[in-house]
Amino acid sequence: MALPELQQALAIINRSTEVLLIVPHRASVDATASMIALYLSLQEAKADGIDEVSPNHVPPVLQFLPGSSQVLMQPRQQSEVIVDIAGTESIAASRTETLQGGVRVHLSLPEKITLTKEQIEVSIRPLPYDVAIVLGTADLTALGTIFTNHTDFFYNTPIINIDNQPDNEHYGTVNLVDITAGSIAEVAWDLINALTNKVVTTDVATALYAGVIAGTDSFQRASTTPRSFQLAARLMEFKADREAVIKHLVKTKPLPLLRLSGRLYARLRYDEGRGLFWSILRPRDFTDSEAVTEDLPRAMYELADNISGFKAAFVLNQEDNQSYTVHLLLGKGLSNRRRDIQEQLGASRDNGLLTLAFNAPTLEEAEQEALERVGSILP
Repeated sequence: MALPELQQALAIINRSTEVLLIVPHRASVDATASMIALYLSLQEAKADGIDEVSPNHVPPVLQFLPGSSQVLMQPRQQSEVIVDIAGTESIAASRTETLQGGVRVHLSLPEKITLTKEQIEVSIRPLPYDVAIVLGTADLTALGTIFTNHTDFFYNTPIINIDNQPDNEHYGTVNLVDITAGSIAEVAWDLINALTNKVVTTDVATALYAGVIAGTDSFQRASTTPRSFQLAARLMEFKADREAVIKHLVKTKPLPLLRLSGRLYARLRYDEGRGLFWSILRPRDFTDSEAVTEDLPRAMYELADNISGFKAAFVLNQEDNQSYTVHLLLGKGLSNRRRDIQEQLGASRDNGLLTLAFNAPTLEEAEQEALERVGSILP
């Protein structure tokens, strides 16, 4: 990680009194574990004023981590009125006056200072945070309704962007984005290492170790680098609870996820010439497997890990009788064109997948339309 970016991030954090940590609507296990690790580190440094937010519940596989129970599903609401006054650098006195149904604030200025209305500007900040630290989010729209409901906050508040995705849009005031990292935890470690002067607690080390294991799929993904192994060894020196991480993340995969993955494999189809793989899910598949839509990205990533050389893979999900959603995963040959492909298809981005919805009279016609749309992006 380049030193200037880390120094800027530290400066922003050190002068902040209220810090928001947040992951996207459908966050990866790696991103959520990294957020928890950073939350625990900041608690050590700042004591309070730290909130960690995930629009969805913390995945069951991470609920053994200290700090996981403190994750909120919405940011804390605490409106603040900001008054900018030109022509003075101090306030002589202030007082409040109770009104029927409200309150009036009186600000007294030093003697001999006169003001006009043009010298006063009033703004409202609905969220109390001085900085937002966003993890595992290629673009802010992936935060879902939290972003759409608080757009002004994100556009007017310093953002520290922590990620390892090559299609990250570098939307942050400071962008700690390292596409060579095998996991988000490796990028978060650089900041945590600087925050804690290279000494972390067992709880922080365990959360980061969970992020490394999840991000590299137990060091089996092609994106795993020597740095991944080096960080894992370093975390073991800090007494990371490796056995607990392996027990919850590796040895025990949720049964609903396994059932859903089995249905994807059972209906797997492919066009070898174009390097295209796809599968189909119906509403009953989720009911019978007891899985939820949020399990689909993880099932797709596990499917992709077992397919070599694919250019694109998608799942056609039947929402109801005539509504369908395509969840599209781009292979390495197309991932660097993600923005152009997203615009070409009119798709949205969710947890690393491109999604597009349409209506069709039958499942067979929906499958044909999905193949035509996805086929249009293939070489």
